[in-house]
Amino acid sequence: MLTAEQTATQTNAVELSRTALVAVLDRAKHVVPARFPKPILTCVRLEIAEGLLCVQATDGELSLFAQIPADGSLPACVVPLAELIRRLKASKHPTCSLSLSDDGERLLINGGRVEHALQTYDPAEFPVVPSQLEGDSIEVDAAELVHAVKVASHAVAKEASRYAIDGILLESNDKGSRLVATDGRRLVTVELRNAGELDGLALMPHRFCRLIEKLTDRDTDFLALAVHREKTEKGDTLPGRIFAAGPDWLIATYECDGRFPVYRDVTPRSQSKFAIPRAALVETLMEVALTTNEESRMVRLDLRPQELLLQAEAPGVGSSEAKLPSEFLSGGDAMIRTAFNPAYLLDALKTLDSDAVVIDVGQNGYGSDHKVFSKPALIYDRYNAVVRWVLMPVNAGLEATRENLGSNYPEHLDEEQKQQQKVPSATEAA
Repeated sequence: MLTAEQTATQTNAVELSRTALVAVLDRAKHVVPARFPKPILTCVRLEIAEGLLCVQATDGELSLFAQIPADGSLPACVVPLAELIRRLKASKHPTCSLSLSDDGERLLINGGRVEHALQTYDPAEFPVVPSQLEGDSIEVDAAELVHAVKVASHAVAKEASRYAIDGILLESNDKGSRLVATDGRRLVTVELRNAGELDGLALMPHRFCRLIEKLTDRDTDFLALAVHREKTEKGDTLPGRIFAAGPDWLIATYECDGRFPVYRDVTPRSQSKFAIPRAALVETLMEVALTTNEESRMVRLDLRPQELLLQAEAPGVGSSEAKLPSEFLSGGDAMIRTAFNPAYLLDALKTLDSDAVVIDVGQNGYGSDHKVFSKPALIYDRYNAVVRWVLMPVNAGLEATRENLGSNYPEHLDEEQKQQQKVPSATEAA
């Protein structure tokens, strides 16, 4: 039997699809924290407006506004999200009704045989959640943006303390729009070819970007991105607020702290280009990398005109070696020796999708300490360079030889190396 509280006179009621309501509340779970010092932030705000049930959620930084069709009326109310979802999922009825008790202190949920009553919070205490885009906006192909976020996520710094590189940069100008991410060891740029022009920069938190990915349905054609900035009385620009909107949802947050690196300054110029079969390189690299360990986390690459040699060696473990076909396309030197962390190289290769990839790298340099230093490499699809990776090399302890330094080889090393290797000159031999 229902209690007196549950049978209280209802002032307003709305009937809607239970599965549709559960779906939108599941979206809100990505924003609402399970536990929080402020209990109201573990809640959602519900209200009927113009034939739509408006659902608002926030954790104080990231917010969600979503809508679903509904018949009836419901004044604004705030209820714990987890408890609301539990009761709705317990029912098997296709529809449900929501209403407020006379005193407005309980939300009544009827899902068929059972009626539930949930304690409500004061809607006036719920933080303001944006319900529309603000500032300058652009339209982006939804599938393209979701793919770009997945790719860029590989290079985002995982440590929250890495200010400015724990997010993804949105850059838009007269040359197009793109996403850029780096963790200091690799950098990736992903062109957005079906996007408008924003003419500016916005540093989006990684969590915000991943939420775009989770909220976007397969049948969504376009998304909108917007940036809104304000200035203080002294003319200083405040951190921008960033928005993303789909057909029935809108999320908003603030830009990451700090300044994103000027990534073009660390992007190397195109040098010697080698084309390698991508699928074969991924498969072979994974197998060769089995020999690496914590003490030696690198795979050597000898790039040659017709052959790529991969080598890995770890003390106390053993070694692995493999050869793949290679095509020297153009550039300064047709022979380059370098080394990379195999995990980073595999991350880059797996985000590309063509039959062949290009490893574009400059010849090694020679320092004043008589040590060879390798150069960062560009890695991209041979015929469609939408995604471009910059990968920092690993110090492979290479010796200074003509093979790995090309025309930069210092001639005076001949005599030095002879002395080091105790090889007598012709005069000494006589």
